[in-house]
Amino acid sequence: MYELKISVAKVLGECTADPPMTPGQYITVRDGSIHIPEGSFFCVWALHNALSLIPAKEREIAEDKDEDWMWRVQHVQCPDPKGRVILQIHRLGKVQETTAVPCSTDAPEMFEPEESTEGPLSNLRVVVDEVGGRCTSGMTPGDYFLMRRGRLYVPANRHFCLYALQAALPFLSAKQRTLENGDWLKEESRFICPDPAGNVILRIDKEGVDEE
Repeated sequence: MYELKISVAKVLGECTADPPMTPGQYITVRDGSIHIPEGSFFCVWALHNALSLIPAKEREIAEDKDEDWMWRVQHVQCPDPKGRVILQIHRLGKVQETTAVPCSTDAPEMFEPEESTEGPLSNLRVVVDEVGGRCTSGMTPGDYFLMRRGRLYVPANRHFCLYALQAALPFLSAKQRTLENGDWLKEESRFICPDPAGNVILRIDKEGVDEE
């Protein structure tokens, strides 16, 4: 397994994140867990386009370089055609095999971002509600990440399982907004990670609304 650094290599358009992503911003991925430097954030929509490549990039590629396209793909761009934020995936080195260390039952203090000046959208806290099996990432009830606008924040010196995050990701933009009565997503706030051995249940909580 390799540790990965995913960084903003260049911005070819106008990034609409608030504040905009800039070259040099980065996250690291280690054993399927995402880490964000203290005081920083990463656009969740840009990350979304890199998710499908991460599991392969973490692992040794056995095929020859002229047989497997994964060797030559080092860059991914965000889904916004106006932004054209280009991410680079770089291997930092092999990770020593370790036993996952369980996280604290109580979620730690985290960096709280400044108020946004855009229109009203709910801030979201995605919390580990329960763990029905054995989480290989060491997640325990109370661990969380914060989403403010399109910005993802993880507590300093902590991590959040990338694959559990991916389970909740499709619903976050809708949960930030006002939903109509009768919409199943208005009442449903719990989602399960893709690992049947872990059965990690995530809960999406609204943390208040940003006003213009």
